[in-house]
Amino acid sequence: MRPLPTNASGALLTGRLRIAAVAELTGIPEPTLRAWERRYGVPLPERTLSGYRYYGPVEVQQIRNMQRLCESGVPAAEAARVVAASAPPALAAPLGATRSEATFDQPYQRMVDTMVDAVERFDLDTLDEQLRSVMFLGSATAIIDEVLTPAMRAIGDKWHAGEISVAQEHAASQRIGQSIRDLIRLVSPRDHHGRVVLGAFADDEHELGVLTAAARVSTWGFRAVVLGARTPPGAIRDAVEALKPKLVALSVTIPPNGARLRELVDDYANACAGVPWIVGGSGASVIAERVRAAGGLIGSDDPVALEAMVREAVAAQDAPHKKRRKQQ
Repeated sequence: MRPLPTNASGALLTGRLRIAAVAELTGIPEPTLRAWERRYGVPLPERTLSGYRYYGPVEVQQIRNMQRLCESGVPAAEAARVVAASAPPALAAPLGATRSEATFDQPYQRMVDTMVDAVERFDLDTLDEQLRSVMFLGSATAIIDEVLTPAMRAIGDKWHAGEISVAQEHAASQRIGQSIRDLIRLVSPRDHHGRVVLGAFADDEHELGVLTAAARVSTWGFRAVVLGARTPPGAIRDAVEALKPKLVALSVTIPPNGARLRELVDDYANACAGVPWIVGGSGASVIAERVRAAGGLIGSDDPVALEAMVREAVAAQDAPHKKRRKQQ
């Protein structure tokens, strides 16, 4: 039996790829990968005692970032500087250093901790720097799920506990929200399956859930149209009439109750005018019975199940149109 690979310190290198597998995965030839490492120090894979290179998820993502920049016309040397400078502190290493000399310990959590610390100190320059760096950490959904959303929750908890001011919380929310909007634009498909209109309930000022959902549907091949916080039924009606979306998605954090709940849910149902609509967010389960009674869906917390729900709803809407086209 072949022994498991270890680095120079004897640590196991599990969950990592050899250079041939990385070349096949990314489409970058092995000589190019070696040249990037030799000339620019990006990426810096682990080395076994026998000298074999082993690449982890971070190194593969750095290669993809290099590839994207080079394909857009950026010289390789400049692309390498951008990728290296954008690595979080836990991943950074001096040019020419081996991967084992760099620290690698939960990069996502380290990024979250650095961002929260910057907000606590009201150091907006550092926060902005971290938000620029996070764009190179992985896919849009990974960045949102593993860094931006946990950071925003931690910041919100500190505000509720009185550990930071309203000004600190608002400044952080605006910056993190803008970063998610930037990600949505980056992953928004040119050839899409249709539009999805997204907004928060009319009395709900929380926009993070809306933006997170918009990023998800963008990665699923839809064009997200974000109406933002406090979206009244009239705005949904106008968007449905003008854009003919495949789906309407609404977020609710603090659900209304009584007559206000009945009024809003019924008005949203009418505004969607037959377009499938789905309600998600931390307050969705509280009003699930009323939403379902009005013909709406309640979104799943599981992204895979949510994607299946969205695609099924869109397919059900498209089915009658496809049938009519065949009959014609």
